[in-house]
Amino acid sequence: MVVMPGHLFGAAEEFETGKGTFEEGGYVYASVVGEDKNEKNKAELESRMAVKPLKQGDLVYAKVKDIYDQIALLQFQPAERRAARSTYSYIRIGEVQRKYTENFRDAIRIGDYVKAEVKEIKPLGIYLTMAAPHLGVVRAFCSGCRTELENGNCPSCKRIERRKWAQTQTSRVAQAAMQ
Repeated sequence: MVVMPGHLFGAAEEFETGKGTFEEGGYVYASVVGEDKNEKNKAELESRMAVKPLKQGDLVYAKVKDIYDQIALLQFQPAERRAARSTYSYIRIGEVQRKYTENFRDAIRIGDYVKAEVKEIKPLGIYLTMAAPHLGVVRAFCSGCRTELENGNCPSCKRIERRKWAQTQTSRVAQAAMQ
């Protein structure tokens, strides 16, 4: 039998919570859509669409929403499908790149899309890092005419802008071949 989130299995005295279930107010409920696999006294669901919790080290793609002096606000979507829902996160200025960064605008700008890694998950928020060479800006727009930049250069107005670009896999392979 397929059950929906919120399905009541019964009282907590009757059923032990298992995979895909939770206890609240003395009752056991389904937390995901799934097939009822409950055994004698254990409520359990098998779900193919279960949401995996976000953890330290997961890759995310984020859009820079706002920049302050020491921290930037980003809205992210995990790189892996079904990993979690879109949410907001933060990146500290010290986590932008390995070298000293005096100003966020030397590395990222509002509206840029970045590839980042989950550094910490705290009650006050999720903190990201893009200090590794394979992390950084993956898509950016000219701050003058809003044309998409190509390696920091605007093809429309010829403006040159600095960013902390993510090294792609091919560029790392090319760099290794040159050495």
